[in-house]
Parts: sequence; C-alpha cells; structure tokens
Amino acid sequence: MAGVCLFGSLPAKAGARLQAWEFDTGQNRLVFSTESGVEPQVSWLSDPQRLVIDLPGILTESALGDRFVGGAVAAVRVTQADAQTTRMVLEINPGYSLDPRQVKVWGLTSQQWVVQLPGSTPTAPDDGLAMPDFSKAARPRPLAVVGAEPLPPLISRNQVSTVAVRATATVLRGVQTTAEGFFIPTAGAAPQVHVYRTRDASQARQIVIDLLDAAIAPGLTPEALPQGRYGIHRWSINQFATAPPAIRMTLTLDGFSPDWQITPLASGGIWVTPIGVAPNQIAAPPTTVVLPVLNPVATSPPSQSRPPAAAVPAPVVASTPTPSPAARGQVLVMLDPGHGGVDPGAVGIGGLQEKGVVLAVAQHTAAALQAQGIAVQMTRQSDQTVDLQPRADMATAARATVFVSIHANAVNMQRPEVNGLETYYYSDAGQVLAAALQRQVLGTMAMNDRGVRQARFLVLRRTAMPAALIEIGFVTGAIDAPKLRDPRWQAQMGQSIAQGILNYLGSQP
Repeated sequence: MAGVCLFGSLPAKAGARLQAWEFDTGQNRLVFSTESGVEPQVSWLSDPQRLVIDLPGILTESALGDRFVGGAVAAVRVTQADAQTTRMVLEINPGYSLDPRQVKVWGLTSQQWVVQLPGSTPTAPDDGLAMPDFSKAARPRPLAVVGAEPLPPLISRNQVSTVAVRATATVLRGVQTTAEGFFIPTAGAAPQVHVYRTRDASQARQIVIDLLDAAIAPGLTPEALPQGRYGIHRWSINQFATAPPAIRMTLTLDGFSPDWQITPLASGGIWVTPIGVAPNQIAAPPTTVVLPVLNPVATSPPSQSRPPAAAVPAPVVASTPTPSPAARGQVLVMLDPGHGGVDPGAVGIGGLQEKGVVLAVAQHTAAALQAQGIAVQMTRQSDQTVDLQPRADMATAARATVFVSIHANAVNMQRPEVNGLETYYYSDAGQVLAAALQRQVLGTMAMNDRGVRQARFLVLRRTAMPAALIEIGFVTGAIDAPKLRDPRWQAQMGQSIAQGILNYLGSQP
C-alpha cells in the first residue's frame, strides 16, 4: 500500500500548487501548505535514509525546490515526480539515526500538513539503521501517540499582535466558542464596530472587524483563540496605535464556512453567529488525523549518477485482486456504530443525536486501524437503519476477530451531572477486550470512570468472537455533551478506541 486517503471528498483541483514549505530545525518539523485539499502519501527508504512525501494532484515551482537544511536532515528536495504529483524528499544525514516508526504526519487542515520527526541520535559512520518490519500487516503496531495525548499537538495558525497604546474606552478580552457561534467579550464601553468582507491573496474569504478606541487585554495569546472551529480557519487580532487606538480582527474562512453575522451588544461584547445554519451543522473535513509512514517494496540503492530526489521509486500499486481478510487469515475488526437512519439513538443537550456522534467516532477508529494494517468492516457506513441481529450476523459472516460496538449514553435531562465512560461485555473473552478499551480511553482522554460491566445486549450475546460495547459519554451530560459535539474530540476518541483494540490484539497469542 502506498498511502492512506483521509480526504476523499476533497480532491485537489487540477493544477493546484504547493504554496509554501518550511523546515524548522529546532523543532525537527516540516510544515507545508497547498492551494487545495491533498492526500499525502508517506514512505520511508533506508538506503540511503529518506522520508518521501508524495502530493497527488499538486504541482510545484522551481522557486520551492531543493534546500540544504543541516542537523538530522541534510536537505529537503522538492521535485515533480510526474505530471500530477509533487514529491518532497527529506534526506537524513548519514551521521544520524531516526526511527521511522516515530515519524508523525498529520493535517491541521486538508491544505496544511505537518511532518514531525522524532529526536535524532548521532551514529558512528559504520552503524546501520535496521529496517522496521512492516511486512506483517496483521500484526498490531502502536499508534503515533505523544505523551498522554492521542494526537500530536496542533500548531497555532492564529496571530495576536500588540503595541503599547494609551488607555481606551473598550478592552477586548478574547474569543469564546459557544453553541451559538463565537462570543467576543469586552470590558468598558460598548464596542464601536465596523465590518468589511474581502478576500486574501489566495482568494480565501475574510471578515474584517475594526474596533475603534479599543485595546487588546494583556496576556491574550494566539493559543487562547479558537482552533479551526465552525469553519473559521484563522483568527488574526492586531493592535494599532492610531488616534484613537484601534483593533483589527481578521477572520479567514475555510471553503465550507457560511457567512457570519457580527452583532455588537450595548451591554458589551460582540456576537459572531453563522447565517442560515446552526454551528453544529457546519460540516468540516476531518482534521488532525495521524497518517502512517509506510515502507515501500525494497529497492536497490540509487544510482550515483542520478539526483537523489529522482532516485526515489514510485509507490508500487497492486494490479491483481486480493483475497478477503478472513481468507488470508488476517485480523479483521468489525466496528458497529450504534443506531442510525430512523433511529437517532439518545438525544441530549441542544438536540445532540447519538447516531451522528458514534458514526464519526467509528470512522476515525477505522481510519486509525487501517493505517496500522488492520482490516476493518463497519455495520453501517452512513446514516442508515440497521437492525440489531443483522449487525451480529455481519460479524459472524465476515469471521471477524473482534466486534466493537460504539454508543453514547444518556439519562434524564435533569441529571447533567452524570458523565463518564462505560464499557460492557458478555463473555469472558469480551471482558478482556472491554477492559483494554476502558483502560486505554481513560489513559488518553479526560473522563469519569464508570467502570467495565457485564450486560446482555443482543450484539454481545449473538456474536461468537470477543465483543465489547463502549459508551463514550453522555449526550445529556454537562461535561460530556460539548466534547461529543467537537470534531477534534471525536477524532481523539476514535484513535483511543483504535489503540485499545490494538492493545488487546497485541496481548493475544
């Protein structure tokens, strides 16, 4: 396999270009951006050591070409691999040893990507880096996890620029994300606001909010501003020492973002609310999903007469059909997003529906498992109605190795204090799986532990393989409901469940 597609619904437009790239030697990190959504394909070559990043559908320019870096990465080379693919090659200095299994690649958006290299260690010239064994696709391998977080930390795209100004009538305190949109709290007099709509150099829509006789509160940082919420790609807040002092807020919108209404309040503060759609209905592409680094078919060392970038072989794509996972004796995970179609499942705070949340989480779980070479099937791929017995029948027919059903919990709407994670099993084998899931999710997500319990749910009783049902939080919970609604939290939960499944599989003979 040459790569994993995360943004199938967002193909790069014909002729879209690589806009910019930068390698930060201090952070050992490559950041690059493209004109439109792209699906990077990442591979590792060991002789010599190179990390290869192919960008299908993306073109490049000579101005963005080769650059010597230094340190662990000797050079970054950018070339056109073919008429429709840009190739970025990170050439690792022979004096350093990097473990490719610790390389992490993730999307801030479908157009902005990060390649994070691990800490590198110098090696003697005659030391070699052992090639990691990626040949056994069914063997579970750890997901890329940083510390206690299931996802690498985001790089802030936001900007806050301050200068010293005299006392002003209004002070801007920050930006808060709410269920209605965004609220900009202010202190002092009601803000004097002017609003403009424009586009930046790449034709992205922008909303400009000027606040007159206003100053930015001390201590406001870019990290305190919303990160990629509701289709706002970037917040920029700049202070100007005019007379009187003024603040310019610039909201750069993603392509899927609606227009926004700006409403100053006489009592102080500004509401920023979407026009024609509820915030929780603003569809966003999945982001912050870790991509795998793959080991392509072994190749001979590159010819010394050819430039290193051109010597990188093209990814190998199988041309013949392959047997099913069960026929190959491969591990197969059956994921079961609960409810769907005419059955919304539990309905909680703000009309939050269980069926949509668990489908999103299951899709993230599937992507994370597939990135580790694990075959996955799902009882439903979309908002469709599926009865309980057919779900168990699908797992039996597929001869699944394990069955994991994903649900969200609920109690009376008058009990918002009830929050937390529960995992259920029926058989002894299911208890081991349920415990592995509960332990992993609690280890990476901040949640109340409501325990592992035995239950007689049909999908647990009618499945022959180890089976567990995980309740990922309460749609009626004051703490859980906002998290369940958050796409980034859904991605984190999906990866945590995937890691729990991998932990269980790795513990079995």
